[in-house]
Amino acid sequence: MTKKLLFVFLALVLCLSLSVTVFAQDGMPRLVDSADLLTDSEEISLQKRIDEVSEKFKVEIVIVTVETVGDYTADEFVEDFYDENNYGYGENRDGVLLLVAMEEGDYRILSNGLGADAISSGDIDDISNTISSYLTDGDYADAFNLFIDECEYEINGEINGFPFKFTRNLVISLVIGLVVALIVTGSMKSQLKSVRRQPAATEYTKPGSMQVTYSKDFFLYRIVDRQKKENNSSGSSGSSRNVGGGKF
Repeated sequence: MTKKLLFVFLALVLCLSLSVTVFAQDGMPRLVDSADLLTDSEEISLQKRIDEVSEKFKVEIVIVTVETVGDYTADEFVEDFYDENNYGYGENRDGVLLLVAMEEGDYRILSNGLGADAISSGDIDDISNTISSYLTDGDYADAFNLFIDECEYEINGEINGFPFKFTRNLVISLVIGLVVALIVTGSMKSQLKSVRRQPAATEYTKPGSMQVTYSKDFFLYRIVDRQKKENNSSGSSGSSRNVGGGKF
């Protein structure tokens, strides 16, 4: 059985095994709990949230749980599952997928297209830090809700901007910079307690020891004004993708 047929078969089995599902634009479920980690009420609640966020931003949010990834690595499985089941909006396949593999204790987050623009590799690390402890404790519904929250926040910021986030980061940076400056200047000041203000430099020279017998001007530097040459070459970039995660 080829890799493509394997994933198509798995998708069909998952569709038949789920009594209530939210479907992507091509008919595949957005929530695939084949490892049976959620109660019926948790599934219904998560399905509603996934559908709302996906439709609102036209970026597909997908959560998949499996017992095992089999002979694949978690990275291979999450990429193949996303591609073979045609997740994502538009020609760039805009979407974000969370995979949880129970036997291996692996989780992976894949962001694609606009999803990758919104959720970078660094953002995936941040989301991982947010949800990993919940996965470890078996609080799967809470982990999945936090994942949706983070996706909604980052995607909304990518589309509509982050004025509040910029202001917050600016204030934090200024405070950190001020504290560091106070520490450094305080340390330098403590080392200069023996120095007192003097009206002239006579205290630092020996009378009669300094005699100027020769002087000359030296050319030290010049100012050169250079203009950057514009690069007129252009090119198009394809759909971007980020994958990351870890163990729980």
